Amino acid sequence: MRKVLFGLLLTGTALLANEIKHPPQKLPDHPPPLKTVDAQLAQAQKDFDIARKMFNPWYAGPLLTPAAHNVPPGSFVIQPYLFAKVTHAQYNGNRRAVNIPDIWTVNPVFLFQMGWLSWLDFTAIVQGIYNNQLNQSSTYWGDMSLSWGIPLMKEQPYLPAVRFVIGESFPTGRYEKLNPAKNGIDATGSGSFITTFSLNISKVFWWILDHPFAWRGSLSYGVPTTVHVKRFNAYGGGNGTNGKVRPGNNIAIDTSIELSFTQKWVLAIDLVYTYGNHTTFSGRKGRTPAGQIASVGGPSNDNLSCAPAIEYNPSDHMGFLAGVWFTVTGRNSSDFIAGVLSMYYMW
Repeated sequence: MRKVLFGLLLTGTALLANEIKHPPQKLPDHPPPLKTVDAQLAQAQKDFDIARKMFNPWYAGPLLTPAAHNVPPGSFVIQPYLFAKVTHAQYNGNRRAVNIPDIWTVNPVFLFQMGWLSWLDFTAIVQGIYNNQLNQSSTYWGDMSLSWGIPLMKEQPYLPAVRFVIGESFPTGRYEKLNPAKNGIDATGSGSFITTFSLNISKVFWWILDHPFAWRGSLSYGVPTTVHVKRFNAYGGGNGTNGKVRPGNNIAIDTSIELSFTQKWVLAIDLVYTYGNHTTFSGRKGRTPAGQIASVGGPSNDNLSCAPAIEYNPSDHMGFLAGVWFTVTGRNSSDFIAGVLSMYYMW
């Protein structure tokens, strides 16, 4: 009996202490004004409408501007591309397009990317090139590249994602001892090891809730090594050519916008500006089939191009892209138009 009484005493004490700590909520003496209730209901409805309009946008990325996000550790990405291009003119030093016989190019590209660590991922790119001009054709590998990405800043509500990339291009394409009858279309590579440093930035903006958009920007600087060339080569030359070519350093500035119509459908557009310094040559220039002294190397060049595309993303780890890539203006560079298809898949 004493134990029962003692237990009831402890229970009552605990309940009393709980009431002291958490007294019952006091109800207002009078209901709030009708205007206050209407304002609260209107705000709740507004918040609900905003939440209903917002969605998590899916982006496969534009056609050309590189990403600012690393692949998560243990994840993999594949992205094949198919470029079908016709080069119909060549810009001279005065930015005037001079017509040339059409060069048709089919360029399949395969990208493989994987996440290694929380601060490092790896990308490999291989490609093949088919060229055709005036019933002459050539098929060979293009240059291969490897790159490593390091995230510098994670995307936040008011901060963009920033990523630093260092890459290396390997001269797996054909660049020297070309067939003079093919007028250079059998050149599919640079012959140079090119080290590239890139800074990539991206941010998703919710300025229009129904149609958020993703912006990307990229600045890259490439430093090629000296190339030893013989005879007809990717930089000119002729019979008896033997020497060293020093390709000019190059800069590429890319920017893009991806505008979401729905979670799955996205309109994208890239703008790309490239600049290459002049290319020099030292050695024996050789002679053309006509007996003139061959030209090797070339002046500085630049090119501005645009690539609008449409994206369809059936999920957050798969996307399909189709677009057109064409030049706007240039100097000592090609004038072309290309159709582009791509598929993105991550697992």
